[in-house]
Amino acid sequence: MDAHSRLTSVDSDPKVLEIARRHLGHDSRVTFRLVDGATFLEQSAQQQFDLIYADAGPGKFTHLDLALSLLKVGGIYFIDDLLPQASWPEGHAPKVPALITELETRPGFVATKLAWASGLMILVRTRAV
Repeated sequence: MDAHSRLTSVDSDPKVLEIARRHLGHDSRVTFRLVDGATFLEQSAQQQFDLIYADAGPGKFTHLDLALSLLKVGGIYFIDDLLPQASWPEGHAPKVPALITELETRPGFVATKLAWASGLMILVRTRAV
């Protein structure tokens, strides 16, 4: 990140957020938010982001339209957990194919799947819709 960049780390688990704070808390460009992802997205409706990494349900399986609307043109949306994993929570597997299809056909975005690690997907917003 350059000197003008900002990072917001959002988690609903205080233990996870504390780990992030331990590693990044010295950096004044980082803000830590202990809040559910859906609430954060709803509170951020007037903001624009260059990068969104949606690791949890909100912004991926729920609130997807809202998350994608927060990206600037040229912004990157990044998700993981698209390849079968033993650690997937119940109900995750049936949601993945529909999500992939939705993202691959999303107007105003270019999608790239990566069959690497847990299965990744990157979308770049190419235009406002």
